[in-house]
Amino acid sequence: FSLGDARRPLHETAVLVEDIVHTQLINLLQQAAEVSQLRGARVISAEDLLFLMRKDKKKLRRLLKYMFFRDYKSKIVKGIEDDDLLEDKLNSNNTNKRQKLAQDFLNSIDQTGELLAIFEDDEIDDVKQERMERAERQTRTMDSVQYAEFCESRQLSFSKKASKFRDWLDCSSMEIKPNAVAMEILAYLAYETVAQLVDLALLVKQDMVPKAGDPFSHAISAT
Repeated sequence: FSLGDARRPLHETAVLVEDIVHTQLINLLQQAAEVSQLRGARVISAEDLLFLMRKDKKKLRRLLKYMFFRDYKSKIVKGIEDDDLLEDKLNSNNTNKRQKLAQDFLNSIDQTGELLAIFEDDEIDDVKQERMERAERQTRTMDSVQYAEFCESRQLSFSKKASKFRDWLDCSSMEIKPNAVAMEILAYLAYETVAQLVDLALLVKQDMVPKAGDPFSHAISAT
């Protein structure tokens, strides 16, 4: 609902989305475990997932921003003042543990400088922008009760119930298990997968609407 679907999505749709997300994450975990074994590690860590995502610059940039905001949120919770937050960001010290971890790892595998350039890239994320505009359009006709429900939906994530999420992925049966930061990333990627499925479904729905004056609309609908 928070990503653009109806307030009460079809149960069949939810089951299908869950199945797709689960399959994608299990495959990702298996690949990450292989990467972890190759480097002789005992756990699946953030580095293994970053390595798998290194070729998709847009999604990697989105993940790095998420990791930065996780650090930022952790510091807010600990009650650090705003001036210190800005200073920490500039110094990239130990309090920015997720960001520093990502930066150090990408630096170790970056041969051309294009991966590290992502940290300095302020380019607008077209996909995120479209999602924000869609959410704004959704709320225009809502009353206060519907808006409260919508806001609550937007706050949901796979990381809210970490133990259930870990059980859902059956991590206990794996020889090499993901650590805490890797689980954060997996929860984020699960959410992103749902978001991408909704993005694509809405595009398909949009293409199915016949356009006035389109000579091919009849043939497309028949197909």
